[in-house]
Amino acid sequence: MSRSASTAWFLALVAAVVMPGCSSHGVYPVEWGGLSAAEGDSCPSVAGVYQNAGERAVPKGGSPQYSPPHLSSYFFADTAAAARENRVRITGEADVALRIELLDEQASVEPRLLLRQEHYRCEDGWLLLETSRWMAEQASGFESMAYRFRKTDDGAMVVRVSASAVGVVFVVPVAGSSTEWHRFLPAR
Repeated sequence: MSRSASTAWFLALVAAVVMPGCSSHGVYPVEWGGLSAAEGDSCPSVAGVYQNAGERAVPKGGSPQYSPPHLSSYFFADTAAAARENRVRITGEADVALRIELLDEQASVEPRLLLRQEHYRCEDGWLLLETSRWMAEQASGFESMAYRFRKTDDGAMVVRVSASAVGVVFVVPVAGSSTEWHRFLPAR
């Protein structure tokens, strides 16, 4: 990264820290039921077959989202191809490795093997996947995403999606964070 880009990034970060940011943090919907127990840094069991299209928890007074979240989008780079599949199968022991497969007539996306500590870790009873990237679209900056997975007592998969970003839009420093909840029912 060039010196001027480093300086601009540093100034944006400093401004974002001292400026109020935009944030939206949803709470877990109690109507989705209890979350399965997992202790400390042990990995929760996430094995199962789930519907790929899920639902978002919409906070009170929030706007509904018209396209559903897709469980496959957390695991595969080609999210458009993965979203065409109907079901996602997760097998393996989360303490070691997980195999993610898309199940449908086309099955056009190759299964993916995720290794603990290389692709994910377990923290506070959740299976945690993290991603980050530099952005240079409408804004320039840095975005960080954390996906926390856990099953409900009735076998659905719940994902807590946490996002944070800091950057510059035109010449205005911006920062923000959000938390959303997604649920994926077991496939029958």
